[in-house]
Amino acid sequence: MRSADGRVAGPDDGLPPLVDHHCHGVLRHEPDAGTFASYLSESDRLPAAGTSFFDTQTGFAVRRWCPPLLGLPAHCPPEDDLARRRALGPDETRRRLLRAAGIGAYLLDTGLPGDLTGPGETAAAGGGTGHEVVRLETLAERTAAGVRAAAGRAAGAGDAGEFTEALAGAVAHAARTAVAFKSVAAYRHGLALDLTPPADDAVRDAARGWLAAGAPRLTDPVLLRHLIALAVATGRRAAHGPRRTPGGSAR
Repeated sequence: MRSADGRVAGPDDGLPPLVDHHCHGVLRHEPDAGTFASYLSESDRLPAAGTSFFDTQTGFAVRRWCPPLLGLPAHCPPEDDLARRRALGPDETRRRLLRAAGIGAYLLDTGLPGDLTGPGETAAAGGGTGHEVVRLETLAERTAAGVRAAAGRAAGAGDAGEFTEALAGAVAHAARTAVAFKSVAAYRHGLALDLTPPADDAVRDAARGWLAAGAPRLTDPVLLRHLIALAVATGRRAAHGPRRTPGGSAR
């Protein structure tokens, strides 16, 4: 159910609009069949012989609920669904699917790579409001790249003190507008992570080693702990703002 201006006013069961407390952006472009299917699973393994990811529980759900919103029968062949999406174009497909979800607020993690819609663009397509969730590890990686670029340094160089200072500023700046911080420490390191804030000397030593290695995908437990401590400190100062730490096995 929607208001006269097209914004989501709540589902037909009379409940208020939903809050999607953890979502990602939507592809802006039109993916090929293989790329589309890959988004139906987070597994790094190929589908079983004789099947595709359309034959998973997520695939069944997509085939049941999405085609009718695009003017096709439920459980139509995947190639028909994809052809219809191509005919409609990514913008119209996104608008139809998101507006049918009954979501009034999107809390969107902006840490994933790729050509994805941001909070505002996603919310506009869905007829709701958008709010950014800042992924701490991505923020640290971008900060390291920015410090090196500003100093004209090659990858692998960088001053640990300069980086840690810039990182503290980046987290504080993000806290001004973000609705939440998120850490994927469980994926980057594992669940056995001591959440006690590390000492300053340990942070600088870890930063020095990470920068010297070219600041690759951040997995260092000391820096992960430091990031979480920085984010928690912004919440304590502001007395509001959630932090999100998803569980799961390391990968």
